[in-house]
Amino acid sequence: MIPVLEPVLKGNELKYVTDCIESGWISSKGEYVKKFENGLSEIIGNPYVVSVANGTVALSLALSALDIGPGDEVIVPDFTFAATINSVLHVGATPVIVDVNLDDWNISVSAIKSALSPKTKAIMPVHLYGQPAAMFQINEIAKQHNLLVIEDCAEALGSKINDTHVGNFGDAGTFSFFGNKLITTGEGGAVVFRNREVYEKAIILRDHGMSQSKRYWHDVVGFNYRLTNLQAAVGVAQLERFSEIVSMKKGIYDFYDQSIRSEFLIDRKVADNVTTGYWLYTL
Repeated sequence: MIPVLEPVLKGNELKYVTDCIESGWISSKGEYVKKFENGLSEIIGNPYVVSVANGTVALSLALSALDIGPGDEVIVPDFTFAATINSVLHVGATPVIVDVNLDDWNISVSAIKSALSPKTKAIMPVHLYGQPAAMFQINEIAKQHNLLVIEDCAEALGSKINDTHVGNFGDAGTFSFFGNKLITTGEGGAVVFRNREVYEKAIILRDHGMSQSKRYWHDVVGFNYRLTNLQAAVGVAQLERFSEIVSMKKGIYDFYDQSIRSEFLIDRKVADNVTTGYWLYTL
């Protein structure tokens, strides 16, 4: 069996995890969680980063923080991993599944327009395999119809449109750090938000709905979506080598592109104003 991707753990991962174990800070409290969030903030260009246990709960937390739930419809693409649609179901909303484009395999703008209804609350584009979706057109639809936008960036760390990192175009953007992603924490995820108030709400929801000022006082029903310090320690070490990892991925991507391109194969269309994190070569 040849895996799609394998993590490269040749930096300070073991050193930082050992530090967690020797210090006893192995759960969700500890300095590496904040260091990891700060590192992501710098790469993504967004100050409102909330780390979570995995990419699936990142989507659920984004939806919950934006008050999407029963009675709401969320437009999602039909070509994506199950977590995209499952997260909509988890919050009690209804996924409305639409087709993707033939050229870039991302959600079709015309299909979004056809799927709009009075119950539509949000659009959830997926930046499939690291390729950014048509966010300017999607945001225009959202603006016209007063809709929310949640970007599924699980495979798109390092991907940009006009030098703006994905996740910053919508009301929220979610990321995954599973073992096969560009960087990994084993399991893990993160959400970035446009609005500070929604970000602060998400922090409370992530931690059982516990008040930030009064310990063990729960103002709302929340979740345990926290990332552990052990996982974050691995993530911090990975972020230290982020540029190197992206460069390695680009080398692999270019090798495939040059070696197997032919008249019999159709590769994905990449817009001129787009850069990707080279997560996966596809055709």
